[in-house]
Amino acid sequence: MSEETVDPRGKILKDRLIGLGIFIFAQIIFILLDGTGWEPNVRDTDIINRILNAKLFTEYFHFYSYPFFNFVTFVFLIAILLSLLADVLSIIFKRK
Repeated sequence: MSEETVDPRGKILKDRLIGLGIFIFAQIIFILLDGTGWEPNVRDTDIINRILNAKLFTEYFHFYSYPFFNFVTFVFLIAILLSLLADVLSIIFKRK
């Protein structure tokens, strides 16, 4: 039996492209829903209101008129960046 060697960079690239595709799909949905009456209802609790109405999401990171979309986009971008950083570090410090 022959063993196939799997290129770890190819797997990493495939995983990153899937994540990027999901992010782009979510952004398209957010663009279509922003400013319409189809925006999701978020409970008006004190903690959620403080997060969504923070200066970061109302002034600095303001892509959408609905603050929940700004928050989800921000969290998704942070997750993508942390994942990319972990992949780069694993490639750099890989043991042979």
